[in-house]
Amino acid sequence: MRRKIKGKLYYLARDAKSRMRNYNREKSVFEQLPYAKTYSGHDQELYERVCKMLLSDQVIINPIQELVDKKVYSSLSLEAKQRYIFDLSEKYKAMKIRFEREHAGYVANIV
Repeated sequence: MRRKIKGKLYYLARDAKSRMRNYNREKSVFEQLPYAKTYSGHDQELYERVCKMLLSDQVIINPIQELVDKKVYSSLSLEAKQRYIFDLSEKYKAMKIRFEREHAGYVANIV
């Protein structure tokens, strides 16, 4: 009977797969409770801007562009700009969910 020899690559791939499983499990649990996330002072200020934007009667085509701090954005490198936009979009998504949960009764009364 022939025996397979498992090399270093096999163990590296197994460990990477295990990390991805754990990451996906943790991420899915966190996505179920986005409102449980604690916010810093800057994030609270950003949340207030998101609330104003969502409560306004104006149609906003690109909300991420409205939330970008232009002084900070102009000083970043290309990679940092991309990271900044991705982080901001994740925060916006979580804050929009939080807004919808907190203002569910208020929005229902308007409609």
